Amino acid sequence: MPVQTLLPDMLSGLSDEVLGCMELRQDPLFHKIPPEKISYYVHESLQAGRSAAAAYKDLGIRDMCRDAGLRYEITEASGKFHKVSFRAQIDFSKTPPEIILYASSLKEMQMVCQEILGEQSSGAETDIDLLVDIHLAHEFYHWLEYKEQSFTNERLEEIEVFKLGPWTRRSSVVQCCEIAAHAFCKELLGLPYMPNLLDYAYLIEEKQLSAEDFMQQITTCKLWI
Repeated sequence: MPVQTLLPDMLSGLSDEVLGCMELRQDPLFHKIPPEKISYYVHESLQAGRSAAAAYKDLGIRDMCRDAGLRYEITEASGKFHKVSFRAQIDFSKTPPEIILYASSLKEMQMVCQEILGEQSSGAETDIDLLVDIHLAHEFYHWLEYKEQSFTNERLEEIEVFKLGPWTRRSSVVQCCEIAAHAFCKELLGLPYMPNLLDYAYLIEEKQLSAEDFMQQITTCKLWI
């Protein structure tokens, strides 16, 4: 079923909090998070991204990258590593770090970009330009975390992942960094929705995710937050 026929149901009540919760569910330790703490990780992560974006109000992401000395490259190389596809990543081994965007993955997103982002995306060239900006903004947030050595997940409470007698192992919730990066991107670019919605729309279009499963995730997340 094409994404455009699902849009009214998909987008109804689809808040940042819901999309943040859906992102949080991707964390490998999500099952260890107490249900009553889910909203804490979602809201605090969203606020971290929004606060960071406020410092760059009215600045263009490409100018931000230039001023920060960050290079970016759009490559035709495959973004697939060990069966995982990447649309963009930042290489911290280089000085300064370099953002790498994978052209093939960006082109895959064109089909859903205009349907989700509406007036901000009109035509193939604009679609790609906006998708580049979205991914640059996302990786720019991760660069900010790296530069300041202040990672979103490490600023939030750790969760208990294992307990044996008096010994307890705790861990941070890494996916909080992704939620914050999505919120940063949305605020910086003035997007109508958190950009991870594009990934879900693409998966539905490609029949890798059913509309029913997507709607069920929305319903579940609304109960948690």
